[in-house]
Amino acid sequence: MYHQYGFQSPRSILAATAQEAVYAAEQIGFPVALKVASPDIVHKTDIGGVMLNLTSAEQVRQAFDRILTAAQMAFPQARLEGVEVQEMVAGGTEVIIGLLDDAQFGPVIMFGLGGVFTEVLQDVSFRVLPIKCDDAQQMIREIQGYAVLKGYRGRPPVSEEMLIQLLMNAARMGEDLAGRLQSADFNPIVVWDDQHRVLDCKLIWHPEPRPRPQPARPNTAHLDKFFTARSVALVGASATPGRVGNAVLDSLLNYDYRGKVYPINPTRSEIMGAKTYPTLQEAPDDIELVVAAVELRLVPEIIRTCAAKGIHNLVVVSGGGKELGGERAALEAEVRQLARELDVRVVGPNCIGVFDGYTRLDTFFQVQQRMVRPRPGHIAMITQSGAVGIPFLELAANLGFSKFVSYGNRADVDEADLLTYLAEDPQTHLIAMYVEGFEDGRKFLEAARQVTCKKPVVIFKVGRTERAARASISHTGFFGGSYGVALGAFRQAGLVPVNSIEELLAVTKALAMQPLAHGNRVAMISNGAGTMVQGIDLLKPNGLEIPELSAGSLARLRQAYPPYYIVQNPIDVTGSGTAADYEVGIETLLQDENVDIVMPWFVFQDTPLEEDIVQRLGRLNRRYGKPILVGTLGGPYTMRMSQALEAEGVPVFQGVRDWIAAARGSWLAGQRLAR
Repeated sequence: MYHQYGFQSPRSILAATAQEAVYAAEQIGFPVALKVASPDIVHKTDIGGVMLNLTSAEQVRQAFDRILTAAQMAFPQARLEGVEVQEMVAGGTEVIIGLLDDAQFGPVIMFGLGGVFTEVLQDVSFRVLPIKCDDAQQMIREIQGYAVLKGYRGRPPVSEEMLIQLLMNAARMGEDLAGRLQSADFNPIVVWDDQHRVLDCKLIWHPEPRPRPQPARPNTAHLDKFFTARSVALVGASATPGRVGNAVLDSLLNYDYRGKVYPINPTRSEIMGAKTYPTLQEAPDDIELVVAAVELRLVPEIIRTCAAKGIHNLVVVSGGGKELGGERAALEAEVRQLARELDVRVVGPNCIGVFDGYTRLDTFFQVQQRMVRPRPGHIAMITQSGAVGIPFLELAANLGFSKFVSYGNRADVDEADLLTYLAEDPQTHLIAMYVEGFEDGRKFLEAARQVTCKKPVVIFKVGRTERAARASISHTGFFGGSYGVALGAFRQAGLVPVNSIEELLAVTKALAMQPLAHGNRVAMISNGAGTMVQGIDLLKPNGLEIPELSAGSLARLRQAYPPYYIVQNPIDVTGSGTAADYEVGIETLLQDENVDIVMPWFVFQDTPLEEDIVQRLGRLNRRYGKPILVGTLGGPYTMRMSQALEAEGVPVFQGVRDWIAAARGSWLAGQRLAR
């Protein structure tokens, strides 16, 4: 089948007996390779089912017998069709191309180094189908083994144009067979110059054909009222401190929100001085948002009441849905169905709800004595986990937030809906995301593609372990169940992926406080070389480069600095470095056309470094349009200096990894928007 998609295989003849194998080898010409032919044996090499470089009839006879014996011992029940005698392909590099019907994203394509290296190195890249030639090129270039494909030790490079064409051919096959094909492994494909040969191919089909994936369109209807509602009803309002319904009422009633608040409680006439209503039905008709802090089994009736009163927005903070399985999952499914039938948008269940930095609408059940609310600003965060969103919101509070949504189990409103809404929100310039998994990966991918053309989106996804259950079936299925597919989709959409909540915070800070980088070339300067060496070790794995400074920059620095300063990239002003030394060095780097990102590291504990470095760096920050990302590490004095720098608009990162992650994020976000 795969030949019609432009793939070439070595000349091959199936032999049922040793004598037939010898005859086939003579027809093809020595040397030859022998390989067991069985639909039930995937990893043929592992069981001794492959013999290579056979140069005589006697070697072929012996190899035939050994292969069949090994196969029968390893898999007594396997269907053995015989042994394939193949043209021996000498030299070249082995690669793998895979196709997979992924549970979250549908048909995807994989590329990496092939043969046994697929499992050993796990060096593969993914994209969601369909792909463009640019996607194929990025897949090839982002694997660590790309250096092998470019040629090494006198070996000529493999044609990248040919590899791109192979990926495009496989992608066409994957699209044509969507719904029927579960996975395909072309492994290995031997490639050299502009030639290739498929040495093995394994196709696994779905037992029954599936419908082709059709991503749902994001639904932004009524989302604005989650943030701008002028009146809120709280079902489950409580007079008992420590109860969720009491804490949510406190957040709505006693702080900065200026809208009307209607507590719903059948046993009280007032709570916190606010008149209560026994039921939602009996509350005033001007309600624009309902918050439910009651048992989930009561939510379907709340949705019906909302619909009857013309209310289109409901936040369900209650848990106890599909995360518990069984009848609770069925209850949540009913919530979803009613929400969609009755045009009531639902955030949750199992969440902390929403916060707006400008209207100060606040549904959190974390009291303000324990949790800081951020100032108004231009960052939006959407998170599947309230427990992750809470510390992020507090740690980034000084950066300023436009909106925050904890969407929990996403019975209705999901991350794609929210992304699409935030793309058009004038108060939001930057979006941070925390995700555990996707229900409709293609819907998310299509939404993210549109959003990242307008504003940066930084994403931290957890749940990265591989599905071991498929490991014995297919290489592609093994890797497809891992984080690899999601990462490929993120790159395809132009998202900025990070690897921890600390990196999410660091990149968000860099993008919020500094202009985006126009490239990946960084320059460093420090009064302590040790941390710069650590940073340099992390540059290449993060796709960053450290270029040579221009001749003009070097001349200026040599003229300004004493001879014991090290004038290169990175610049080392030693422990003697002063604020004036830093100012000269940083301004020189800002003016150098070879530099895209300026990265000072400060050892603030060093006595020669005066405190007016804060004002000097602030002036440079206002004068130039390149990102300045400061790194440092230390105790109380260092923290005080860091806070002073950030008051000047210069972000400071406590630790080398976050410092480098911030630079990578600035480059990736700038790269996407530049397109």
